[in-house]
Amino acid sequence: MSLRTDAEQIIRAAIRAADPYENTADILRTLQLPEKARVFSIGKAAIPMAKAAADVLGDRIAYGLVVTKYGHTGDFSSPFFQVIEAAHPVSDDNSVLAAETAMAAVKDLGADDAVLVLLSGGGSALFEASKVPPALQREITEKLLARGASVNELNAVRKRLSRVKGGRFAALCYPARVITVALSDVLGDDRGVIASGVTTPDETADETLQKIAEKYLYDVPEQELRALYQNEKLTINDGGYVFAGNIRMLCAAAVKAAEALGYKARLLTEALAGEAREQPGKLLRALPPTGKHALICGGETTVTLHGNGKGGRNQEMALAAAILLQGTENVLFASVGSDGTDGPTDAAGGFASGGACEKMRTAGVSPEAALANNDAYHALKAAGDLIVTGPTGTNVNDLTILLTDR
Repeated sequence: MSLRTDAEQIIRAAIRAADPYENTADILRTLQLPEKARVFSIGKAAIPMAKAAADVLGDRIAYGLVVTKYGHTGDFSSPFFQVIEAAHPVSDDNSVLAAETAMAAVKDLGADDAVLVLLSGGGSALFEASKVPPALQREITEKLLARGASVNELNAVRKRLSRVKGGRFAALCYPARVITVALSDVLGDDRGVIASGVTTPDETADETLQKIAEKYLYDVPEQELRALYQNEKLTINDGGYVFAGNIRMLCAAAVKAAEALGYKARLLTEALAGEAREQPGKLLRALPPTGKHALICGGETTVTLHGNGKGGRNQEMALAAAILLQGTENVLFASVGSDGTDGPTDAAGGFASGGACEKMRTAGVSPEAALANNDAYHALKAAGDLIVTGPTGTNVNDLTILLTDR
């Protein structure tokens, strides 16, 4: 078998293991819920989590709403759930519709009522009712994304500008008890960052918001950012917060799959971060010079836009790796988003090997120029090195794999 075939097999095994359905179902069987509960499943993994709720709770669901990304619903249909698809990573009108629909559904709840919130990554964009005009909220999000803000920085701003994030949706449910089951796509499983803390109060200091604004939003008029420094105290009836999975699940499955294929596998990190194009050089230096090895990383890098090309953080890492690997034999680099999407593209990520750049140049694409223009998608496509999985039904961050057999 080839390194690429092995990498594909490892990726498939890891993504299967990160499917939240079984863990969510197991958790729901243990919860003490009233006879009827309102259930909201929000994020890129909303469908399998809602399926688990429908299967376990059935007609105990008094009202159900699924909010997920366009194209992620698949063939899901349930008499217990309404489905709204919305945009990611920048909110759109359907994101607002989803939040307004949920807000209307939790009016006039009592202390004996319960609200079950099934959260997964992507909820920050998919579920939005902003304190500022929607166009301004989207402009701010686009600036933060383009200028390389981390997910923590991005979501710190999103929380302050929102009427449903930073625990505000849970506060709207008061005095009803709010139980959260989350699939984490955030390094360190920070509850306040996952889907921008829909059920978790915002504890970000004003000084932190000020630094983020000065670093990334320097051209946004100060009066338009006043909401950043307004953090009201909330009253929430917290019924508990349970994790249905995280990046550790993804990485552990990748290590196990690599070992089953005969690799000496090692987990390098579950917290890969920093500028995407700078990471491959560091990771490739960790490869042993000889032997059959697999290095596994989980995490989430960032991309600072310098050009106007097409791609995502995993594709940018793969292109940067391809440039470094020119002429190298028996080494493969692969990076993929566990949700099946990477940036505003139909690809989940990309492969890189020693012959990739030659294929790009034969197709008339300069890999160096493509990287400078943030155009990893077209460069990898020219080499036949895009990874396309389609929506996977999970979202526990990114997986990066380095394989060697030499």
